[in-house]
Amino acid sequence: MAKQAKKWKHRGVIIRERINPTGKISFRVECPIAWFNRPAFRQFIAKEQAKGFIDAQLNEQERFGSLANSLSTEERMDATKAIGLLEGSGASLVDCAEFYLKHNRPVSGDISISELVEIFLNARKAGIGGKRGRPLRKRSLDDLRARLGKFNLLFGSRLMKDLVAGEIESWLHRDEWSFRTRKNFYTILHTFFEYAKAQGYRADNPMKGISRPNPEDTTPGILSVVQCEKLLEAALETELTDGLLGYVVLGMYCGIRDAELKKLDWSAVDLESGYVTISPKIAKARSIRNVAIPENALLWLMRCNKRNGDVSPAGWRKRFERLKGLAGIKEWPHNALRHSAGSYHYALHEDSAKTASMLGHTQDSLLFKHYRSLTKPKDAAAFYRISPYREEIPIVVKTS
Repeated sequence: MAKQAKKWKHRGVIIRERINPTGKISFRVECPIAWFNRPAFRQFIAKEQAKGFIDAQLNEQERFGSLANSLSTEERMDATKAIGLLEGSGASLVDCAEFYLKHNRPVSGDISISELVEIFLNARKAGIGGKRGRPLRKRSLDDLRARLGKFNLLFGSRLMKDLVAGEIESWLHRDEWSFRTRKNFYTILHTFFEYAKAQGYRADNPMKGISRPNPEDTTPGILSVVQCEKLLEAALETELTDGLLGYVVLGMYCGIRDAELKKLDWSAVDLESGYVTISPKIAKARSIRNVAIPENALLWLMRCNKRNGDVSPAGWRKRFERLKGLAGIKEWPHNALRHSAGSYHYALHEDSAKTASMLGHTQDSLLFKHYRSLTKPKDAAAFYRISPYREEIPIVVKTS
């Protein structure tokens, strides 16, 4: 007759002795269905371990039972619904509560978009919140104010914490804007929201959830050698009335940026040494650079009527429009003088690092990609032979 297995009850739960085929004894707890919402067993080597398991389960149920009794019916229903919504997500109610508090209660409190825009602009004016930690120049600050002003028109009254990536993305990707315009707005908004996050007005930067507009690269447009010659001759012809010869020559042969030319003083142009100095005060990258003036460009600069004060005369824009018409140039490529300078310089030297140095670029990879095939060495040779005196001059171009 088979030996009957022993069983015990511990706090109303059955523990049954089991003898394995090897002769070893174990103790199986027959778990109530309420514990795991299904029939279940747990097996232990020692009876005391089985009792300890039962104690732990019943104590836990008692603890949560008293907690559940402290909740109102509405709270229990709310918790049940929340658990149902989270099923399969891997998130707990605690996770959700912490996320809600983090996003719904910013560390620094609530603030509207328009209020923070003003704080941000004042901070950037003082050199706070930028990558390099220095005050923005007026032109950059005005551009920042204008772009954030457009953003304010729609979102200014909204609380900073409430704005989500989807609505920003819908506003950003509007049909009437080019990819480059969208990219510029994206960059500014990314910096703005990063500032909001750093100041404790948001828990995240919503721009990180938006794809960055990436316009296709375009080949820079340049002036032909004939157009360059006609523009220089027109500038020389009207020098007494319009005074644009210096502006044209320094842009065309030294690649000085338009914004830099507008602030450049003739005292920075040394015709004797053959260099023009772009000081940190006016340079885009705020780093000084000395640019060599080619021999033929020196001849043109010596014909300038005035070589003191500002290189760019007052009202230069209207004067420049007249000059282009006089030279017969109907289509004016964007940044034509600077791009022409870079293209012909690279074609002559075939050294992207040298051309990048002249243009004030920190890297030469992009320049090499865009400028290497815009023109040919023979055209570059002709470009550097353009002279106000018509005679042939040797091509001697100083390196910068």
